[in-house]
Order: sequence, then structure tokens, then C-alpha cells
Amino acid sequence: MRLRGRVSVRVRAALGAAASSVIALSLATVWVGDAAYRQWMPNAEAKALREATLLDDAVRPREDRPAGPKYPGAPPWNDWIGRLIEGGYQQSAYALVLEDGSWAVHDRIGESEVGFLPPLAVHVHGYAEVVRIHLPPDVGYDISTPVGPNPTDRTATFLRRTEPQRGQDLNALTGRTDLADQWVTTYIIVNPIEAKAARARVRQILGWYVVPAGSLFVALVAWAVTGLALRPVEAIRRRMARIGAGAFHERVPVPATRDEIAELAVTTNRTLDRLERSLVEQRRLVTDAAHELRTPVAVLRSTLEVALAHPDRADWRAVVERTLADTARLHRLTDDLLLLSRGEERPGQAGAVEWDGLLSEQLAERAFGGERRIRVAELRPATVPGTEQLLGRVVDNLLDNACRHAGAQVTVSLRTAGGQAVLTVADDGPGIPAADRERVFERFVRLDEARSRTDGGTGLGLSLVRGIAEGLGGSAQAVEPSAGTGAELVVRLPLVASEPDPGQPDDHRYTVTPPPAATSR
Repeated sequence: MRLRGRVSVRVRAALGAAASSVIALSLATVWVGDAAYRQWMPNAEAKALREATLLDDAVRPREDRPAGPKYPGAPPWNDWIGRLIEGGYQQSAYALVLEDGSWAVHDRIGESEVGFLPPLAVHVHGYAEVVRIHLPPDVGYDISTPVGPNPTDRTATFLRRTEPQRGQDLNALTGRTDLADQWVTTYIIVNPIEAKAARARVRQILGWYVVPAGSLFVALVAWAVTGLALRPVEAIRRRMARIGAGAFHERVPVPATRDEIAELAVTTNRTLDRLERSLVEQRRLVTDAAHELRTPVAVLRSTLEVALAHPDRADWRAVVERTLADTARLHRLTDDLLLLSRGEERPGQAGAVEWDGLLSEQLAERAFGGERRIRVAELRPATVPGTEQLLGRVVDNLLDNACRHAGAQVTVSLRTAGGQAVLTVADDGPGIPAADRERVFERFVRLDEARSRTDGGTGLGLSLVRGIAEGLGGSAQAVEPSAGTGAELVVRLPLVASEPDPGQPDDHRYTVTPPPAATSR
């Protein structure tokens, strides 16, 4: 495993290709060698058939030559051998088997008490076939040639042929006097030495020369092709190193080929775009937060310093009240910043909340606190994805913004349309110019009429509203007011099916179900 981490991709590809080629070429070597063996064996069988035919023909003496031994005192089969030599016979291991299973004559193969060469029952003139016969342990044979040594296989390939012979010819051949006319089966061993030598030669040439050379060639090709394929990857790696060093505006090169590497480069660039935007937003958030925190901290510090410098003239109750107000504003600002940073993370475990119940509770709390300007125009049941904390902050921020700028009335409605819950909060205040209806959702943005940090809030409320809505698969917009004056903010969230929970009491206002398959941008 340690070595694998140190070897480059090109080397691993070359080694893998070489190993694969070695296996493939080795199997091909074995197959080609066997094919050469099979190609040579028919020649050996044809040669054996020719030899068997010569053996059968030599049993019968030629008509122009008198019967009987040519040389007085010579063995009875001496003339038969002479006829074989005249016919062009070559030395082979053979045996002529009579109908009773005995051997008339044989050469280069030993006899055995076991009749392992039976006579053929097929009596057809010139019939021949090739058979594989297992030899008894006490039987030896010799078919050695200059091509190779004598094989040691105990299972030999025989060609056997039947031919009718006259009794007098058989008696002259064997020296017997009791043989009648009968069918003789000639067995001759098919010599596989040349076929084996061809197979060995082919395997030697392929194994010693073709396999190594072919494997080396394949490895070099794999090395070169892998290098060409990885060239765009190396360019991407170098560019990523530059980007990691601080050049966040750069992007990796996209190859012209429409392959996986090009898709990787495109996906990497998209990821870098998102990371750059996130980095810019993060830097902007830090800068804006530092700027926003500087003023209340400076005011708080100056208030305390003045009071300490003139303790006898300080109204300590007023000092404490101003200090508490400043700390409350700082607390709200830090809470908004924390929620805003969390809102950038998509809520993957959002449940389902009855938004109408949550809105009713928020309105009741404000009415109990003395707010009498809010009027509910429509309130439809609507179950949306999210949590009570997130959706409560959306409602709270919208109502805070409307109440801060309203003159005499704030109108709230919750309806459903097109599979969405639509929350509309309108006020009769100075309104939002059309050119600023997108800008009001940016962080720390205050319009000219609300520049005062005492009256204008933290500048994060509407930014939080849009961030939460988009994180839950919805949207937040400032639209043209339907009343013609004031401001009108609309938040849309997808509806989800709400199932009653039998474990909850009937007067429970909210129902949380398992996470739905909500979409998010």
C-alpha cells in the first residue's frame, strides 16, 4: 500500500497494461501452439495411413515374383520386409492383428498378455480410423525420430485399418500353416513428435520474443496515452495551486474535448465561482459587521467615559438606560449576524410548520404589547417547510419593518396560490422606491428615510427574510403596493402536506412532520 501511493498514475497504467498484455499474449501463445499442434497432427495421421496401407499391401507378394523366401534359410517375413522397403516404407511402431486377437507381426511395440489391440469388427475393405488407446504398464514402444526423443505418453494415438488377406500369404508371413483367409487389422502409432516439436517451437518464439516485446510496446503506448490524457489534469492542478495561493479570481482551463476531464473542469469552475462569491460575501459581512458594531460600541464607551469624568453631574439612571438600550441593540445585531451566517447553510433537516398558527401567535403577542395598527386581511391555513425559529424570525422581521415605517396601518394576509403559501405585509409609510426594491434585501442597507441607527434597525432584517425564504425553497420580494402607497413585501414558500399527529392535543397550534422533499436554490 505504501508503494502504491508513491507510484504515479502513468506508471500504474503502464504496469497494468503490461500485466494485462502479458496475460493475454501468454494465453494467445498457448492457443497458437495448440493450433500448430492440431495443424500438424492430420499430416501425421495421413502418414500413418500411408504406412498402414503399405503394411497391408506388402502381405500379398507381387505376381511377377515367386512365392516363398527369396533366400533359403531366411525368416518367413524376410520377403515381406523387402517388399516394404521397396514400397518406401519408413520405420514405424505397428502390429498386424488377426481375427483371433493374436499378432501376425509387429515392430517397435511390445506384446502383452492383455489384449489391448483388439481386431476390428468392421469388415470393410480399406476402412481406417484414429483411436486413443491406453497402453498397459509392461508395454513399451519406440517411435523416436531425428526431430525429437521418444515420447513417454502412456496413452498413444493409433491408426487402425482393416484389409482381407489370404491364408497362404499369412502363413508365409508368420511361418504358420493353419491360417485361413481372414480380415487383418493393422495398428500403427501416429507419430506426434513433429506436431509436438512445432507446438514447442511456436511457443518458444512467441514466449521468448513476442510476449516480452508486445508487453513492452503496450506499456509504452499506455505510458504515452496516459500522459496525454493527464495533461489537462496537470494543467488543472497547476491552476488550482495558483488559486489556492490567493488568485481566487482565476479559473481552471477547460479542455476542448467533451470527456470526463472537461466535465470535471466545468464542475470545478462552478465550485470556484460559488466559493469566490461566498468569500466575497464573507469579507463583506465582516467589513459591514465591523462598521456597524463600531458606532454603538463608540457611543456606549463615550457615554460611560463622560459619566465617569463627571460623576457628580451624571444622571446615572439615564446613563444606565442608554447603556442598556445600546447593549440590547448590540445583542440584537449579534443575533442577526449569527442567524444570517447560519442561514447561508441550507437547512437539510427542516420540518413542516403551520404558518398560519405561528402568524396568529405573533400578531396576538404584538396586540398584547400595545400595537394597534396591524390589520389581518386574510389568514388561510398553510403548512410550509422550516422550523418555528426560522419562520418566526421571518414574520417578526417583516412586522418590525412595517411597524417601523407605517403611519396608521399595517395590513397582513396569508393565502395559498399555485402550491405556495403567500405572506404579504404592507404598510402605509413612505414606501420603497422601485430602484431600491432589490437593494433593501442586501445586508446593512438603510434607505435615506431610515438612516438613523436608532430608528432604522440593524439593516439585517430583510436580508435575513430573503436568506431564510430562499433556503426553504421560496422567495422574498418588494412589489408595487396594491394600495398605491406605502411598501408591500411578499414572501412565498412551498406548501407541504400536513398530517395530524395523534400524540398531540387538539389545541396544539403547530404540527412538525418529518422533512419533506423541499427544493432549495
